[in-house]
Amino acid sequence: MPEHIVEIQALSPLLFRDGRPFASSEGSETKALSLPLPLPSTLAGLVRTQAGLAQGLNFADRAALQNLHGLPVYGPLLTRGDAFFFPAPRDALVYRDKDGLPKVMRLQPYRLEQGGCDLPPGLLPLRVAQDQKPEKGYDWWSGQEMVNWLLGKDWVPKTRVHLPEEHRLHVVIDPATGRAKEGLLYGVTYRSLEAYRLRARVNLEGPLEPIGYLGGERRPVRLYLCEGLSEHWFDCPPSVKEAFANFDPQRALIRLVLATPALFEDGWKPGWLNKSGELHLPRGLAKVKLRLVAAAVGRREPVSGWSLRNQQAKAVRWMVPAGSVYFFELLEGQASAVLESWLRPVSDEEQDRKDGFGLALWGVGNYAD
Repeated sequence: MPEHIVEIQALSPLLFRDGRPFASSEGSETKALSLPLPLPSTLAGLVRTQAGLAQGLNFADRAALQNLHGLPVYGPLLTRGDAFFFPAPRDALVYRDKDGLPKVMRLQPYRLEQGGCDLPPGLLPLRVAQDQKPEKGYDWWSGQEMVNWLLGKDWVPKTRVHLPEEHRLHVVIDPATGRAKEGLLYGVTYRSLEAYRLRARVNLEGPLEPIGYLGGERRPVRLYLCEGLSEHWFDCPPSVKEAFANFDPQRALIRLVLATPALFEDGWKPGWLNKSGELHLPRGLAKVKLRLVAAAVGRREPVSGWSLRNQQAKAVRWMVPAGSVYFFELLEGQASAVLESWLRPVSDEEQDRKDGFGLALWGVGNYAD
């Protein structure tokens, strides 16, 4: 099927539940908090629903649902105008120097000369050059800032990208009487993304129903099919291709940064590391053999949802958060082969890849001096 870029515009503040329990209790206020962006599976569900509506499919038809479930949707990517923004990589530490100016410190794998650490066997710690307090507010990097970081170039943070929030306080309504229940209040934190857009790369034949509902409380969004691919997607830059063409496996490392959360068989690390050369691996990874030497991985995050086909809640699974970074030594193959999965999913299971989990950004790295 041909590929298209789908752009999603929020028409009101959106709610993407973060998996925490949310229940009312007598005399207390509860809060529903929102993730910054929808999970890949949430966005994939929206696009598949809009494709099914445009085709006039019967959602009670299990065969139709199975076909929709297999539709690959790669996203979301955050944009504002023509600029892309990515979650900050976890091998970077933004801090303020003695003059109060923001700086970025690079965390690099460090070969221990003596002693040891409690990391899993074969993994090296990441060296922090100096003890600094992390500066808040630099959770999102522009595309150019990310490319500079992937190439090992330093850059100076200039602006903070803040995804606006909207806080609302509600009362609980008794469905029997239609009146407010005394003493029962709850708060909701929404994401006000009207100034931004979400984009996804989709294998699609036919149109999409233009108005849909995304996230909690069925909040409205508008969907557009963009004309052209490269004009509306963050393709691998020539500078990154050049760096991989000149890659020296004796001196350099390959770096993987997750642009969206990933799901791996081995929990925090990819299961495909031990399956070199096998079929059904993420694109390009069957052509190389990599050895994991270090990682900067955030705290695990839950993902669940509702199965329309099975009419029941999905079991909770644990994701590696976006921005997590992995450092690899190249043992066999050409380093440039991994670029086949540039902003393509590198999760272990095929369906998770079709849902957009684990979009990959590739760069080069080095050991700490």
